[in-house]
Amino acid sequence: MRLHSFTMSLTHLLVIILLPFHAFKVQSAVNQNDPVIQAYIYPRIIEKAGQFSLKANNTPVDVIQTSAGPFASFSCKGELNIQISMPLPSHGEISISPKRYGIKPERDGNIIRFTIPGPLSLAIMINEYPVMYVFANPLPSDIPDRNDPKVRFFGAGQVYETGQLILKDGETVYIEGGAVVRGSIFASSASNIRIGGYGVLDGGYYEGLPNQRSILFENCHNSVIENITMIEPSSWMIVLGLCEHITVKNVKQLGFVSSSDGVDIVGSKHIKILDSFLRNGDDCIVIKSFDLGRYNKNVSSIMSRDVEDVEINGCAVISFRGGQAFEIGHELTTESVKNIRFINCDVLGVHDQGGVFGMHNSDRAVISDILYENIRVEHYYNKLVDLRIIKSRYFRDEERGQIRNVVFRNIDVTVSKYNPGYSISLIGGYDENHTIENVLFENFMMGGVKVNHPDQMDLYIKQTKGVKFK
Repeated sequence: MRLHSFTMSLTHLLVIILLPFHAFKVQSAVNQNDPVIQAYIYPRIIEKAGQFSLKANNTPVDVIQTSAGPFASFSCKGELNIQISMPLPSHGEISISPKRYGIKPERDGNIIRFTIPGPLSLAIMINEYPVMYVFANPLPSDIPDRNDPKVRFFGAGQVYETGQLILKDGETVYIEGGAVVRGSIFASSASNIRIGGYGVLDGGYYEGLPNQRSILFENCHNSVIENITMIEPSSWMIVLGLCEHITVKNVKQLGFVSSSDGVDIVGSKHIKILDSFLRNGDDCIVIKSFDLGRYNKNVSSIMSRDVEDVEINGCAVISFRGGQAFEIGHELTTESVKNIRFINCDVLGVHDQGGVFGMHNSDRAVISDILYENIRVEHYYNKLVDLRIIKSRYFRDEERGQIRNVVFRNIDVTVSKYNPGYSISLIGGYDENHTIENVLFENFMMGGVKVNHPDQMDLYIKQTKGVKFK
């Protein structure tokens, strides 16, 4: 039974198992410098992954099954030894991503061992098995008072069948590690709200219902989404529409369905997406500006507003079913999209027909001042760079837009046997009046070789001015 297949009452919160407050298994430390592991206690009804078991410093950690793959989540401090056991030995390749951490697994029959330096998020790829995800979180801090009337506290060891939770000014949803909340979260015209905790937000409550966003902020300000693990979405996972000064931090997402965008930033300004791990069935992080109501009758706002000052920093992303790792577009029914920065990120994989660096301007917006810096690309297949001004089935404006001033700096792309002859890059304007101008590739490396010419990256160019290599 998958996690999203439970049948529960829709009329009240159903508590599956009652456990004491702060129901963690805690490995005690001799002194404050010793490693610490807190393993979350999940309800027994939650489906565990049959293929794997995991121990961190010999403390058992639950491995939870989802349609996007199994994951283990726990809190820790200091260096930990991780042991993963499987039913049968693996004889194929084993790799751990992001590879920049340099984590080298050791194989002992059906057991894999490796060491992590402390909190981080990993994808474990074992040749004969599904990808497994390990989310090692920092120790909990800033835990709100569960008795505060503005706090909705979901304690460990329970499943809560909530449906949609609606947040107002100053309210908090806190999902403790080991708790599972089945539903979604919505806030409109609210400020100073927080979603936090190391627990699970399960969108499987809406299985079979399209276009239900897992978290939707509409016209919200000065708010935070942090630390939670999001699974089983029926559509886009986090949507920030007409928002300002929102931070998304250390969020983990496992999306399977083909519309499971990770974070959609729609007509918003002053947004930060930090240190998050996003495994999505579509675009991982995407910038848009358009009328969201045409897709969702429950949303009244026309989210066609300029987008400015967006930073994506320290994230690891995987697109599995045809989306882009980083996308601007398609819907851009506004005047300006500018000052967007993708910094220090790891693209662990872009599978199927998607691309890594995407801009698809199918409306009137002028896209300008876009920076991709210190990005590592571990795997891609179809397109690497895909910047285009187009008409598409998503467009609403008759007038086409522009793309100006794009910088790729310190990009390191791994080239595999699947890329030569198959993978391409595209930079294409629409016509002589709707062009792409001033694109700089600075220290852009492919397979350890610096790219100095379009042919080295199979780059096709149309209606473009000022493409330079440095």
